[in-house]
Amino acid sequence: MAIKNYLEDIVKELVTAEAEKDPALKNSKSMQEDVIAYTLNHLKPKYARTRKGYILTEVELNSEQLRAEILVEVLKAIKIVKENPKGIHVEDED
Repeated sequence: MAIKNYLEDIVKELVTAEAEKDPALKNSKSMQEDVIAYTLNHLKPKYARTRKGYILTEVELNSEQLRAEILVEVLKAIKIVKENPKGIHVEDED
């Protein structure tokens, strides 16, 4: 089993869902990728390598609380990326 950050799938899923509600985001793959990168850089990664690690990570990722925290970061990233379409600068981060 390969090492993987399991947050990537959830973040991509949430960004895709939010893009459906936002034409500017929906029509810009680059903007979506910036949102994904920004979000992942502001969350603690959830890596797993073994089957047991994968199962434990999946249980944790199914938590409503964790999903809400991830969504908050996604929404924050969307706001920042839309305000800085030419790129995110250090002074724009928290």
